[in-house]
Amino acid sequence: MNRNQKKFEEIKQLLIEKLGDQAEYSKDEDGTEYLAVKDSDFWVSTTFGELVIGYGLHHTHFSEEFENLDNGIVQAFDLLTNKVKTTNYIKGNTVFKTVVEIEYPDATLVNIGSSGLFLFPFWKKTKSEIKYDEKILEKKEIEDCVNSILNT
Repeated sequence: MNRNQKKFEEIKQLLIEKLGDQAEYSKDEDGTEYLAVKDSDFWVSTTFGELVIGYGLHHTHFSEEFENLDNGIVQAFDLLTNKVKTTNYIKGNTVFKTVVEIEYPDATLVNIGSSGLFLFPFWKKTKSEIKYDEKILEKKEIEDCVNSILNT
């Protein structure tokens, strides 16, 4: 078992312990493992030597090879313990751009991903829709466990 798989397993155990049935685990035939939180856009997976942290369609790959595995663990728990702001930019009926940001308690926003379409009705007026997702876990409840995951 490589380090990213070990970290995925530790994250999975923590979320199952804290969230119970809200944590949904699955494994594909190719060995890819997924963990999602019900009624949330948060998910995490491990595949092909990488830990993938996602929120909705947005995701980032982390690994020892990229030398950013600990950053992925921190991002996963930041997504779980802070508000998440999703902004959809719309022209006509088409969402042509989506931006996902973590909102920290001091109101700092950190962009974790954006996506967009190449083809959209550019001539139409742009509207935006903002959605806030509340934190899933309290930081105080898992801080020691997260530090243990990072330091092992």
